[in-house]
Amino acid sequence: MSFITFEGIDSSGKTTQIDLLKKEFKNRKDVVFTSNPGETQLGKELRKILLHKSDLKLSETNEMLLFFTGIQDNYEKIVFPAVSQGKTVLCDRYYDSTIAYQGFGRKLDIKNMMKLVDVCGLPEPNLTFLFRIDIDTFEERSDKRGSKDKIESSKAEFYKHVIEGYDELSKLYKNRYVILDGSKSIELLHNEVNEILKEKLNIC
Repeated sequence: MSFITFEGIDSSGKTTQIDLLKKEFKNRKDVVFTSNPGETQLGKELRKILLHKSDLKLSETNEMLLFFTGIQDNYEKIVFPAVSQGKTVLCDRYYDSTIAYQGFGRKLDIKNMMKLVDVCGLPEPNLTFLFRIDIDTFEERSDKRGSKDKIESSKAEFYKHVIEGYDELSKLYKNRYVILDGSKSIELLHNEVNEILKEKLNIC
């Protein structure tokens, strides 16, 4: 029974690694994959609002609150039931993302956001993978992407603050954070993730 989260800025290679793990564990009924926002019915609607409805103008505070709403709903309906059944949950983004993006990126009050974590009843994961890339690597990869959602279209300065936010979170939660170099090859990163899952949580 483990709750594992995957974090990193856009273009860090995080989702690619999760997709590889999905293929490996596709026949394992004791392993559940989920992501934020977008897994529950509410989450899917929030995802449309937060990432794709460019005509809907949200304040930075409302953006943050909607992300927390989706994360709490996903935890309540998907993560908690699976963990309660003794399953391992691998989650693409959790509240760390919201603190990094909306707290550090949008310059919202971090202490108040930490209080929201408690209000929403969101426990710490057992393990968090942070796929870290620098701003130059981000810009190089971002230029090669096709269409971008509202957050992906943010300026480099925003992402610099998000990177700094993740660095601070990795220090604050050093007992659960594992920092991986997102600039490495896909294959090398995949091997590292598997080794860490095996070593720390006996998942293989």
